[in-house]
Amino acid sequence: MKKLLVSLLAIAMLAVTLTGCTTAKTYKYGVGINIKVTGASAVPAAGEVAAKDGNYAVNTDVVTVVLDKDNKVVSATWDVAQSSRLNFDVTGTLKVDLTKYSMKTKAQKGTEYGMTANCQTGQICKEWNVQSKFFTDFLVGKTVDQVKAIEMVDGKAKDAAIKVGTTVTISGFFPAFEKAVANAVEAKKVAKFGVGIDIKVTGASVVPAAGEVAAKDGNYAINTDVVTVLLDKNDKVISAFWDVAQTRGLNFDATGTLKVDLATYVMKTKVQKGAAYGMTANCQTGQICKEWNVQSKFFTDFIVGKTVAQVKAIEVVEGYAKDTAIKAGTTVRISSFFPAFDKAVANTVVIK
Repeated sequence: MKKLLVSLLAIAMLAVTLTGCTTAKTYKYGVGINIKVTGASAVPAAGEVAAKDGNYAVNTDVVTVVLDKDNKVVSATWDVAQSSRLNFDVTGTLKVDLTKYSMKTKAQKGTEYGMTANCQTGQICKEWNVQSKFFTDFLVGKTVDQVKAIEMVDGKAKDAAIKVGTTVTISGFFPAFEKAVANAVEAKKVAKFGVGIDIKVTGASVVPAAGEVAAKDGNYAINTDVVTVLLDKNDKVISAFWDVAQTRGLNFDATGTLKVDLATYVMKTKVQKGAAYGMTANCQTGQICKEWNVQSKFFTDFIVGKTVAQVKAIEVVEGYAKDTAIKAGTTVRISSFFPAFDKAVANTVVIK
C-alpha cells in the first residue's frame, strides 16, 4: 500500500511538473525596406503656360513580419516614409521650407495625412494608418505564399474582403514584404517586437558661378533610419536591427534640370549595398575599415542583453560612440539610431 501511495505521489508530481513547463514559442522576425525614387525637371514658362517646378519624391516602404513554424503570418506592420514634393524652380532654387517640412511617415501622420478630410466618392474615408492596419491584420494566419498571391488591379487589392477596409494602393507593400521574409531570423522568449522609423530631409539651392568658383548643383537628400527591436519580459534587448535608407545626390542644376539618371540610380539601403557602400575601399586613417552593414550589426549585437534604459544611456560625442567597446567595431555615426530606437520601443506590440 505504501509503495502504491509513493508511486501515485511521484506520478502526481511529474504531472504538475510537466504542466508547469511551457515551451516558449519560437517565431521568425523580419523587416524589409524598399526604396522608390521619382523626379521631374522644372519646365520653363512658354506663352501663356506658367513655369512648372521640378521635383524629387522618395517612397520608402517598411514592412515587418512575424512568422510561425509553418510560415504563417503571426503579425505584420506596413508603413511608408514618404518624402514627396521636394520641389525646385527653373533657377534651381529650393521651393520647400525644410524647417517646416513634415518628416513623418504616413502612419505617424495619422489624421494629418488627410484622407478623411479629403475623402472622395468610392473611398472608405479612413486614414492611411487605419487602412494599413486593416490590411496587415487581414494577412494574419495566411502563409507567405498566400500573401504573395494576393491579386491587384492598378496597384489596389482586387479581393472585396480587403477593399472593405483598404482602398489605398498596396503595390508598394509586396517588395518590402518579400525582403522582410528573406531577412527573417528566429528568436525565442520574445515578449515585444517593435519598429521605429525616423526621417531627416536636407537640401540646398543651386549656387551660381562666381569668379573662379564653379556653379554648384542644388540637391535634396533623405536619410530614413529604420530600427527594429525584440524585447524580453524584462525590457532587455534580445535582438535589434538598424538600417538607413539613404537617398542622397538628388541633384538639379541652375535651370531646374534633374542631374540624376533615375533609371540607374541605386535604390538600396546602406545594409543592402553591402560592399558597394564603399567604406572598405575608401578606408581612411582612424577608421576600422569595415563596411557599414558590418559596423551596424556590431553595434546592434553590442546592445543585446541591455535594458532599454541602458541603450538610451549610451554616450555619443559628435555623433559617434564614446565607449571604446563600441568603437572597437563601430566607428560610423550612431546618433541617428536613437530617435528610431525610441520609436521602435514606443511601437512595440506584445507577441503571444
